[in-house]
Formats: sequence, C-alpha cells, structure tokens
Amino acid sequence: MDFAIFDRKEIEEMFRQTYERMPEKIRQLAVDEFGGVEEWKKHYMDVVSSEDMQKKYAKVMEWYGGKEAYQEAAAHPLGRDIAKSYGRRIEAVMKKLAGKKNCPPDSFEVKELVGEYGFVMKQLTQIKEESGMMKYLAWFQNTEPTKSKIDKQYGEGAAEFIAQAIEAFYGGF
Repeated sequence: MDFAIFDRKEIEEMFRQTYERMPEKIRQLAVDEFGGVEEWKKHYMDVVSSEDMQKKYAKVMEWYGGKEAYQEAAAHPLGRDIAKSYGRRIEAVMKKLAGKKNCPPDSFEVKELVGEYGFVMKQLTQIKEESGMMKYLAWFQNTEPTKSKIDKQYGEGAAEFIAQAIEAFYGGF
C-alpha cells in the first residue's frame, strides 16, 4: 500500500474515530454488511489507502489548509446540536436558492445566497477555504441519486440551478 497522504497508523486512527462517533444502528449495519468489525476495518483500510482515495484526500487537505488542520477538525468535530443548527441553516438557504430558479444564476440575489451557503458550509466543515468544496458540491448535487433527491425536495430543476449558481459564484469545477 502506498500511503501518499495518510500512513497506516493515521488511517487506523481515522477508522477508530469514525467507528466511535457512528450511531449504533449504522455501526451494526456496517458490521452486518462486512461480517464483523475487523472485516469492516480491513475494507476501510483498503479503500482509504487506495491511490484514488488518497488523491481525493489530497484535494480535501487543500480545503482545510493542510493535513494537520484536517486532522484537528476530524479529532474535534462540532457538537451534535451545533451541527444540527448548521444543517437547518443550510436547509433554509437551499430552499431560498431553489425559490430563485427564475433569476439568472449570476444575479446579485442568487450570489448573496450562494455566499451564505458557502459560509455556512465552511463553518460546518471547519475548512479554511470553501471554494474547492463548493465546486465539488455543485458537481455532486447535480449527479444521481442526489440530483433527484434535491429536485424532489426543492422542486424540479433545483439541483441543476443550484449547481449553476455555485459555479457562477465560485467558477467551474
């Protein structure tokens, strides 16, 4: 295994943190799927240490401003109540954005909402610079099955419009 970003010890720590913070119900689903905690851990180690995943983590490290900042945020996540509060704020911004589908994606009122969306995401994820993450989010929100979920929740065409609005604010992916 080539640990370009994280070495074996760091990936084991990531698994431990993930496992400890995971709700029991989700933990049990993973154990059932993989046949046990050790089998699940082996799968996790294999996936996270893969070249493709290491490249993705390299990109994430840029968003956080470095490996140490990422590890600090992962080791000290926001509390559940704070995370829920940010989630509600994101929900409100997404609803407002979807309501602006008749406006140009680069209009001031839409850009203002995208700026708020980016700010909230930055606070929630504790990253240093949100533009890369927001560009990725624009792409991700416009792929299936996420696109269908967003359109179902906010109305037909919402996912595509929000992606266009993010791209207008931050630039293309």
